[in-house]
Amino acid sequence: MSRICSFAALFFLCACSGGDTTAYDLGPGGSDPDLSDISVYVSDGSYAEVLKACSTADMAGLCTLGTLPLIGDESPTPTIPDVMSRVLVSHPWMAVRFEEVLNNLPPDMLTLFKGVTAIVIDSDIRPSFYSAGTAAIYLDPASLWLTNEEKATISRAADYRSNFGADLQFIDLWRYVKGNDYAYASYSLTGTETRQLSDLTFPLARLLYHELAHANDLLPPGSQPALDLQMTPYQAILSLADVTIAERLHAASPLTSELWLSLAQVLYRGVPATPEQIDYSADVVGDSFASDVANETYSYSSKYEDVAMLFEEAMMKYHFDIDRDIAFTDLPLTITPTCDDYRVRWGVRNRLGDPVVKPRAEFVAAALLPGVDLGTFFADFPTPTSMAIDQGWCSNLTLLAVAHQGLAPKKEIHPDQFRQDLLLPGD
Repeated sequence: MSRICSFAALFFLCACSGGDTTAYDLGPGGSDPDLSDISVYVSDGSYAEVLKACSTADMAGLCTLGTLPLIGDESPTPTIPDVMSRVLVSHPWMAVRFEEVLNNLPPDMLTLFKGVTAIVIDSDIRPSFYSAGTAAIYLDPASLWLTNEEKATISRAADYRSNFGADLQFIDLWRYVKGNDYAYASYSLTGTETRQLSDLTFPLARLLYHELAHANDLLPPGSQPALDLQMTPYQAILSLADVTIAERLHAASPLTSELWLSLAQVLYRGVPATPEQIDYSADVVGDSFASDVANETYSYSSKYEDVAMLFEEAMMKYHFDIDRDIAFTDLPLTITPTCDDYRVRWGVRNRLGDPVVKPRAEFVAAALLPGVDLGTFFADFPTPTSMAIDQGWCSNLTLLAVAHQGLAPKKEIHPDQFRQDLLLPGD
Protein backbone atom coordinates (compact mmCIF):
# COMPACT_ATOMS: atom_id res chain seq x y z
CA MET A 1 0.00 0.00 0.00
CA SER A 2 1.22 3.49 -0.76
CA ARG A 3 1.79 5.70 2.20
CA ILE A 4 -1.37 7.50 3.25
CA CYS A 5 -1.25 10.92 1.66
CA SER A 6 -1.80 14.03 3.67
CA PHE A 7 -4.13 14.89 6.49
CA ALA A 8 -6.19 16.92 4.04
CA ALA A 9 -6.34 14.15 1.47
CA LEU A 10 -7.09 11.66 4.18
CA PHE A 11 -10.44 13.07 4.72
CA PHE A 12 -11.16 13.16 1.16
CA LEU A 13 -9.89 10.31 1.91
CA CYS A 14 -7.46 9.80 0.04
CA ALA A 15 -7.24 11.26 -3.43
CA CYS A 16 -3.72 10.10 -4.19
CA SER A 17 -2.80 6.57 -5.16
CA GLY A 18 0.92 6.99 -4.71
CA GLY A 19 3.59 9.44 -3.74
CA ASP A 20 5.03 10.32 -0.36
CA THR A 21 3.66 13.65 0.77
CA THR A 22 3.37 14.93 4.31
CA ALA A 23 1.57 18.15 3.46
CA TYR A 24 -0.95 19.10 6.10
CA ASP A 25 -4.08 21.20 5.75
CA LEU A 26 -6.95 21.67 8.17
CA GLY A 27 -9.70 21.22 5.62
CA PRO A 28 -10.33 18.69 2.87
CA GLY A 29 -8.82 19.68 -0.46
CA GLY A 30 -9.94 23.21 -1.29
CA SER A 31 -11.84 23.72 1.96
CA ASP A 32 -10.18 25.64 4.78
CA PRO A 33 -12.76 26.54 7.44
CA ASP A 34 -11.97 29.24 9.99
CA LEU A 35 -12.28 27.52 13.37
CA SER A 36 -10.91 30.35 15.48
CA ASP A 37 -14.35 31.01 16.95
CA ILE A 38 -15.05 27.55 18.34
CA SER A 39 -15.35 26.93 22.06
CA VAL A 40 -15.76 23.87 24.25
CA TYR A 41 -19.39 23.05 25.04
CA VAL A 42 -18.76 21.30 28.37
CA SER A 43 -16.31 23.59 30.12
CA ASP A 44 -15.56 21.22 33.01
CA GLY A 45 -14.91 18.13 30.86
CA SER A 46 -11.81 16.04 31.52
CA TYR A 47 -10.04 17.36 28.42
CA ALA A 48 -11.67 20.78 28.10
CA GLU A 49 -8.36 22.62 28.49
CA VAL A 50 -6.72 20.92 25.48
CA LEU A 51 -9.73 20.24 23.28
CA LYS A 52 -9.59 23.37 21.14
CA ALA A 53 -5.83 23.41 20.67
CA CYS A 54 -5.75 19.74 19.73
CA SER A 55 -8.73 20.01 17.36
CA THR A 56 -7.24 22.95 15.44
CA ALA A 57 -3.55 22.00 15.53
CA ASP A 58 -1.37 22.15 12.44
CA MET A 59 1.00 19.36 11.47
CA ALA A 60 3.79 20.56 13.75
CA GLY A 61 1.50 20.90 16.75
CA LEU A 62 -0.54 17.69 16.64
CA CYS A 63 -1.46 16.37 20.07
CA THR A 64 -0.57 12.86 21.11
CA LEU A 65 -3.23 10.32 22.00
CA GLY A 66 -2.03 10.69 25.56
CA THR A 67 -2.84 14.40 25.56
CA LEU A 68 -6.24 13.94 23.91
CA PRO A 69 -7.21 10.27 23.73
CA LEU A 70 -9.96 8.70 21.70
CA ILE A 71 -13.34 8.84 23.40
CA GLY A 72 -13.26 5.05 23.67
CA ASP A 73 -10.02 5.18 25.63
CA GLU A 74 -11.65 7.35 28.28
CA SER A 75 -15.09 5.71 28.04
CA PRO A 76 -15.17 2.11 26.68
CA THR A 77 -18.98 2.32 26.48
CA PRO A 78 -19.60 5.98 25.60
CA THR A 79 -22.71 7.77 26.78
CA ILE A 80 -24.18 10.93 25.33
CA PRO A 81 -22.56 13.04 28.10
CA ASP A 82 -19.22 11.42 27.21
CA VAL A 83 -19.65 12.48 23.59
CA MET A 84 -20.85 15.97 24.46
CA SER A 85 -17.76 16.53 26.62
CA ARG A 86 -15.74 16.39 23.39
CA VAL A 87 -17.92 18.81 21.39
CA LEU A 88 -16.74 22.25 20.23
CA VAL A 89 -19.03 24.71 18.44
CA SER A 90 -19.02 28.18 16.95
CA HIS A 91 -22.56 28.84 18.25
CA PRO A 92 -24.08 27.29 21.41
CA TRP A 93 -27.33 26.27 19.69
CA MET A 94 -25.36 23.81 17.55
CA ALA A 95 -24.29 21.78 20.57
CA VAL A 96 -27.77 21.90 22.09
CA ARG A 97 -29.28 20.60 18.88
CA PHE A 98 -26.60 17.98 18.36
CA GLU A 99 -27.32 16.55 21.80
CA GLU A 100 -31.07 16.60 21.17
CA VAL A 101 -30.66 14.60 17.97
CA LEU A 102 -28.18 12.18 19.54
CA ASN A 103 -30.94 11.19 21.95
CA ASN A 104 -32.99 10.02 18.95
CA LEU A 105 -30.26 8.03 17.20
CA PRO A 106 -29.57 4.28 17.46
CA PRO A 107 -27.34 3.11 20.34
CA ASP A 108 -24.65 1.77 18.00
CA MET A 109 -23.93 5.36 17.00
CA LEU A 110 -22.42 5.95 20.44
CA THR A 111 -20.17 2.92 19.96
CA LEU A 112 -18.78 4.48 16.79
CA PHE A 113 -17.79 7.64 18.66
CA LYS A 114 -15.15 5.55 20.45
CA GLY A 115 -12.90 6.13 17.43
CA VAL A 116 -12.77 9.95 17.57
CA THR A 117 -11.12 12.52 19.82
CA ALA A 118 -13.52 15.42 19.22
CA ILE A 119 -16.58 16.66 17.37
CA VAL A 120 -16.29 20.15 15.88
CA ILE A 121 -19.36 21.99 14.55
CA ASP A 122 -18.69 25.39 13.02
CA SER A 123 -20.67 27.74 10.81
CA ASP A 124 -17.84 27.80 8.25
CA ILE A 125 -17.48 24.05 7.74
CA ARG A 126 -18.58 22.81 4.32
CA PRO A 127 -18.33 19.98 3.53
CA SER A 128 -18.16 17.87 6.68
CA PHE A 129 -14.98 15.84 7.06
CA TYR A 130 -12.88 13.56 9.22
CA SER A 131 -9.31 14.53 10.08
CA ALA A 132 -6.57 11.92 10.17
CA GLY A 133 -4.35 14.47 11.89
CA THR A 134 -6.60 14.99 14.90
CA ALA A 135 -8.92 11.94 14.70
CA ALA A 136 -11.82 14.38 15.02
CA ILE A 137 -14.89 14.89 12.86
CA TYR A 138 -15.86 18.34 11.60
CA LEU A 139 -19.56 18.81 10.86
CA ASP A 140 -21.46 21.24 8.67
CA PRO A 141 -24.32 22.60 10.84
CA ALA A 142 -26.69 22.67 7.85
CA SER A 143 -28.04 19.37 9.22
CA LEU A 144 -28.90 20.92 12.59
CA TRP A 145 -30.87 24.17 12.26
CA LEU A 146 -34.56 24.46 13.16
CA THR A 147 -35.26 28.21 13.07
CA ASN A 148 -34.46 31.00 10.67
CA GLU A 149 -32.38 32.64 13.38
CA GLU A 150 -30.21 29.54 13.65
CA LYS A 151 -30.04 29.22 9.89
CA ALA A 152 -28.79 32.80 9.60
CA THR A 153 -25.63 31.92 11.53
CA ILE A 154 -24.55 29.28 8.98
CA SER A 155 -22.33 30.06 6.01
CA ARG A 156 -24.16 29.95 2.68
CA ALA A 157 -21.01 29.30 0.69
CA ALA A 158 -21.37 26.47 -1.79
CA ASP A 159 -19.39 23.26 -1.44
CA TYR A 160 -16.17 24.09 -3.27
CA ARG A 161 -16.57 20.90 -5.33
CA SER A 162 -19.94 21.96 -6.75
CA ASN A 163 -18.69 22.70 -10.27
CA PHE A 164 -16.36 19.74 -10.61
CA GLY A 165 -17.18 17.80 -13.78
CA ALA A 166 -19.27 20.62 -15.25
CA ASP A 167 -18.15 19.67 -18.79
CA LEU A 168 -19.49 16.13 -18.54
CA GLN A 169 -22.56 15.18 -20.58
CA PHE A 170 -24.27 13.08 -17.92
CA ILE A 171 -25.59 13.65 -14.38
CA ASP A 172 -25.36 11.24 -11.47
CA LEU A 173 -28.18 11.53 -8.95
CA TRP A 174 -28.92 9.99 -5.56
CA ARG A 175 -31.55 10.19 -2.82
CA TYR A 176 -32.86 8.35 0.23
CA VAL A 177 -36.41 7.04 -0.07
CA LYS A 178 -38.95 5.64 2.38
CA GLY A 179 -42.27 4.28 1.15
CA ASN A 180 -41.83 5.59 -2.41
CA ASP A 181 -41.30 9.12 -1.12
CA TYR A 182 -38.32 11.18 -0.03
CA ALA A 183 -37.13 9.97 3.37
CA TYR A 184 -36.63 13.52 4.60
CA ALA A 185 -37.25 17.04 3.41
CA SER A 186 -34.47 19.29 2.16
CA TYR A 187 -34.52 23.07 2.44
CA SER A 188 -32.31 25.82 1.15
CA LEU A 189 -30.30 27.90 3.60
CA THR A 190 -31.68 30.97 1.83
CA GLY A 191 -35.34 30.03 2.38
CA THR A 192 -37.67 30.93 5.23
CA GLU A 193 -38.88 27.45 6.13
CA THR A 194 -38.49 26.09 9.65
CA ARG A 195 -38.05 22.48 10.77
CA GLN A 196 -39.03 20.18 13.61
CA LEU A 197 -36.52 18.15 15.60
CA SER A 198 -37.81 14.96 13.97
CA ASP A 199 -36.79 16.36 10.57
CA LEU A 200 -33.13 16.12 11.57
CA THR A 201 -32.88 12.46 12.58
CA PHE A 202 -32.34 10.88 9.17
CA PRO A 203 -29.99 13.44 7.59
CA LEU A 204 -27.78 13.67 10.67
CA ALA A 205 -27.72 9.89 11.08
CA ARG A 206 -26.62 9.54 7.45
CA LEU A 207 -23.85 12.08 7.94
CA LEU A 208 -22.61 10.58 11.21
CA TYR A 209 -22.56 7.01 9.93
CA HIS A 210 -20.43 8.25 7.04
CA GLU A 211 -17.93 10.31 9.03
CA LEU A 212 -17.66 7.82 11.89
CA ALA A 213 -17.04 5.06 9.35
CA HIS A 214 -13.90 6.96 8.34
CA ALA A 215 -12.77 7.22 11.96
CA ASN A 216 -13.20 3.53 12.69
CA ASP A 217 -11.83 2.45 9.33
CA LEU A 218 -8.48 4.19 9.82
CA LEU A 219 -8.30 3.27 13.51
CA PRO A 220 -10.13 -0.08 13.47
CA PRO A 221 -12.08 -1.01 16.63
CA GLY A 222 -9.85 -3.97 17.43
CA SER A 223 -6.73 -1.81 17.27
CA GLN A 224 -7.95 1.13 19.34
CA PRO A 225 -7.24 -0.25 22.85
CA ALA A 226 -3.61 -1.01 21.96
CA LEU A 227 -2.66 2.33 20.39
CA ASP A 228 0.61 3.91 21.51
CA LEU A 229 -0.42 6.99 23.48
CA GLN A 230 2.88 8.67 22.61
CA MET A 231 1.80 8.78 18.97
CA THR A 232 -0.33 11.43 17.34
CA PRO A 233 -3.47 10.14 15.60
CA TYR A 234 -1.71 10.68 12.29
CA GLN A 235 1.24 8.53 13.33
CA ALA A 236 -1.10 5.86 14.66
CA ILE A 237 -3.01 5.79 11.39
CA LEU A 238 0.20 5.45 9.38
CA SER A 239 1.26 2.56 11.62
CA LEU A 240 -2.01 0.76 10.88
CA ALA A 241 -2.09 1.53 7.16
CA ASP A 242 -1.90 -2.12 6.13
CA VAL A 243 -4.78 -3.26 8.36
CA THR A 244 -7.41 -0.58 7.80
CA ILE A 245 -10.84 -1.87 6.87
CA ALA A 246 -10.48 -0.18 3.49
CA GLU A 247 -7.20 -1.94 2.80
CA ARG A 248 -8.65 -5.34 3.70
CA LEU A 249 -11.80 -4.73 1.65
CA HIS A 250 -9.86 -3.75 -1.43
CA ALA A 251 -7.45 -6.63 -1.10
CA ALA A 252 -10.42 -9.00 -1.25
CA SER A 253 -12.82 -7.09 -3.51
CA PRO A 254 -11.32 -4.09 -5.33
CA LEU A 255 -13.17 -1.67 -7.56
CA THR A 256 -12.07 -2.34 -11.14
CA SER A 257 -13.88 0.07 -13.46
CA GLU A 258 -11.08 2.14 -14.97
CA LEU A 259 -13.71 4.43 -16.44
CA TRP A 260 -15.10 5.25 -13.00
CA LEU A 261 -11.77 5.32 -11.21
CA SER A 262 -10.72 8.11 -13.57
CA LEU A 263 -14.12 9.85 -13.67
CA ALA A 264 -14.18 10.08 -9.88
CA GLN A 265 -11.08 12.24 -10.02
CA VAL A 266 -12.99 14.63 -12.27
CA LEU A 267 -16.20 14.66 -10.22
CA TYR A 268 -14.70 14.70 -6.72
CA ARG A 269 -11.12 15.95 -7.04
CA GLY A 270 -11.48 18.61 -9.71
CA VAL A 271 -9.20 17.00 -12.29
CA PRO A 272 -10.07 18.43 -15.75
CA ALA A 273 -12.09 16.06 -17.92
CA THR A 274 -10.44 14.66 -21.03
CA PRO A 275 -12.18 14.94 -24.43
CA GLU A 276 -13.04 11.24 -24.19
CA GLN A 277 -14.63 11.71 -20.76
CA ILE A 278 -16.60 14.72 -21.95
CA ASP A 279 -18.16 12.50 -24.62
CA TYR A 280 -19.29 9.79 -22.19
CA SER A 281 -23.06 9.31 -22.24
CA ALA A 282 -25.24 8.31 -19.31
CA ASP A 283 -25.66 4.89 -20.94
CA VAL A 284 -21.91 4.32 -21.09
CA VAL A 285 -21.18 5.34 -17.49
CA GLY A 286 -24.24 3.44 -16.24
CA ASP A 287 -23.15 0.23 -17.95
CA SER A 288 -19.64 0.54 -16.52
CA PHE A 289 -20.97 1.21 -13.02
CA ALA A 290 -23.43 -1.70 -13.20
CA SER A 291 -20.67 -4.15 -14.14
CA ASP A 292 -18.54 -3.33 -11.06
CA VAL A 293 -19.07 -3.75 -7.29
CA ALA A 294 -19.51 -0.20 -5.91
CA ASN A 295 -22.78 1.09 -4.44
CA GLU A 296 -22.04 4.76 -5.25
CA THR A 297 -19.86 6.76 -7.64
CA TYR A 298 -18.22 8.57 -4.71
CA SER A 299 -16.77 5.19 -3.75
CA TYR A 300 -14.34 5.51 -6.64
CA SER A 301 -12.76 8.67 -5.24
CA SER A 302 -10.83 6.60 -2.67
CA LYS A 303 -10.97 3.23 -0.97
CA TYR A 304 -11.94 5.03 2.24
CA GLU A 305 -15.02 6.59 0.66
CA ASP A 306 -15.89 3.13 -0.65
CA VAL A 307 -16.03 1.87 2.95
CA ALA A 308 -18.00 4.88 4.19
CA MET A 309 -20.61 4.70 1.42
CA LEU A 310 -21.21 0.98 1.96
CA PHE A 311 -21.63 1.48 5.70
CA GLU A 312 -23.80 4.58 5.38
CA GLU A 313 -26.30 2.90 3.06
CA ALA A 314 -26.38 -0.31 5.12
CA MET A 315 -27.03 1.50 8.40
CA MET A 316 -29.78 3.69 6.95
CA LYS A 317 -31.58 0.57 5.78
CA TYR A 318 -30.88 -1.42 8.96
CA HIS A 319 -32.09 1.18 11.44
CA PHE A 320 -34.69 3.15 9.50
CA ASP A 321 -35.74 0.90 6.58
CA ILE A 322 -34.68 3.67 4.20
CA ASP A 323 -33.81 2.79 0.62
CA ARG A 324 -31.17 4.50 -1.52
CA ASP A 325 -31.59 5.43 -5.18
CA ILE A 326 -28.80 6.04 -7.64
CA ALA A 327 -29.16 6.92 -11.32
CA PHE A 328 -27.39 8.34 -14.35
CA THR A 329 -29.31 10.71 -16.58
CA ASP A 330 -28.76 12.64 -19.75
CA LEU A 331 -27.73 16.26 -19.38
CA PRO A 332 -30.97 18.27 -19.76
CA LEU A 333 -31.13 20.50 -22.81
CA THR A 334 -33.20 23.23 -21.16
CA ILE A 335 -31.63 26.19 -19.36
CA THR A 336 -33.73 25.77 -16.21
CA PRO A 337 -34.50 22.05 -16.08
CA THR A 338 -37.14 20.55 -13.83
CA CYS A 339 -36.82 17.23 -12.07
CA ASP A 340 -38.27 15.14 -14.90
CA ASP A 341 -36.06 16.82 -17.49
CA TYR A 342 -33.40 14.51 -16.07
CA ARG A 343 -34.18 11.34 -18.06
CA VAL A 344 -32.91 8.17 -16.45
CA ARG A 345 -30.65 6.02 -18.62
CA TRP A 346 -29.64 3.66 -15.80
CA GLY A 347 -30.86 3.61 -12.24
CA VAL A 348 -31.75 1.34 -9.33
CA ARG A 349 -33.07 1.38 -5.81
CA ASN A 350 -31.07 -0.59 -3.22
CA ARG A 351 -27.89 -1.13 -5.24
CA LEU A 352 -26.46 -2.55 -2.01
CA GLY A 353 -28.63 -5.63 -2.50
CA ASP A 354 -26.85 -6.66 -5.70
CA PRO A 355 -25.19 -10.07 -5.13
CA VAL A 356 -21.76 -8.65 -6.01
CA VAL A 357 -22.14 -5.58 -3.77
CA LYS A 358 -23.83 -6.98 -0.67
CA PRO A 359 -20.90 -9.13 0.58
CA ARG A 360 -18.69 -6.03 0.57
CA ALA A 361 -21.18 -4.12 2.72
CA GLU A 362 -21.55 -7.08 5.07
CA PHE A 363 -17.77 -7.23 5.53
CA VAL A 364 -17.55 -3.50 6.24
CA ALA A 365 -20.45 -3.48 8.71
CA ALA A 366 -19.07 -6.46 10.62
CA ALA A 367 -15.65 -4.80 10.84
CA LEU A 368 -17.00 -1.44 12.02
CA LEU A 369 -19.55 -2.90 14.45
CA PRO A 370 -18.01 -6.22 15.53
CA GLY A 371 -20.46 -6.66 18.39
CA VAL A 372 -23.60 -6.40 16.26
CA ASP A 373 -25.08 -9.46 14.52
CA LEU A 374 -26.20 -8.29 11.07
CA GLY A 375 -26.39 -11.70 9.42
CA THR A 376 -30.18 -11.86 9.18
CA PHE A 377 -30.38 -8.25 8.02
CA PHE A 378 -28.07 -8.86 5.08
CA ALA A 379 -29.64 -12.22 4.27
CA ASP A 380 -33.00 -10.46 3.91
CA PHE A 381 -31.68 -7.34 2.17
CA PRO A 382 -33.88 -6.58 -0.86
CA THR A 383 -32.51 -7.04 -4.35
CA PRO A 384 -32.20 -3.89 -6.47
CA THR A 385 -35.29 -2.52 -8.21
CA SER A 386 -34.62 -1.04 -11.64
CA MET A 387 -35.90 2.36 -12.62
CA ALA A 388 -37.92 3.00 -15.76
CA ILE A 389 -35.51 3.92 -18.52
CA ASP A 390 -36.11 7.20 -20.37
CA GLN A 391 -38.51 8.36 -17.66
CA GLY A 392 -37.78 11.36 -15.46
CA TRP A 393 -35.96 11.18 -12.14
CA CYS A 394 -39.03 12.25 -10.19
CA SER A 395 -41.31 9.93 -12.14
CA ASN A 396 -39.06 7.15 -10.88
CA LEU A 397 -39.68 8.05 -7.24
CA THR A 398 -42.56 5.57 -7.16
CA LEU A 399 -41.08 2.28 -8.36
CA LEU A 400 -44.37 0.47 -8.92
CA ALA A 401 -46.43 -0.30 -12.01
CA VAL A 402 -47.52 3.32 -12.30
CA ALA A 403 -43.92 4.43 -12.74
CA HIS A 404 -43.21 1.82 -15.37
CA GLN A 405 -46.25 2.97 -17.30
CA GLY A 406 -44.55 6.33 -17.60
CA LEU A 407 -46.84 8.19 -15.20
CA ALA A 408 -45.45 10.70 -12.75
CA PRO A 409 -46.23 10.36 -9.03
CA LYS A 410 -49.08 12.51 -7.81
CA LYS A 411 -47.02 14.37 -5.23
CA GLU A 412 -45.35 17.50 -6.52
CA ILE A 413 -41.63 17.63 -5.73
CA HIS A 414 -40.40 20.92 -4.30
CA PRO A 415 -37.41 22.32 -6.26
CA ASP A 416 -35.30 22.49 -3.09
CA GLN A 417 -35.90 18.79 -2.56
CA PHE A 418 -34.69 17.89 -6.03
CA ARG A 419 -31.67 20.17 -5.83
CA GLN A 420 -30.47 18.06 -2.90
CA ASP A 421 -30.28 15.07 -5.26
CA LEU A 422 -27.70 16.93 -7.35
CA LEU A 423 -25.35 17.51 -4.40
CA LEU A 424 -22.29 15.42 -3.80
CA PRO A 425 -22.97 12.23 -1.85
CA GLY A 426 -21.37 11.23 1.41
CA ASP A 427 -20.09 14.28 3.27
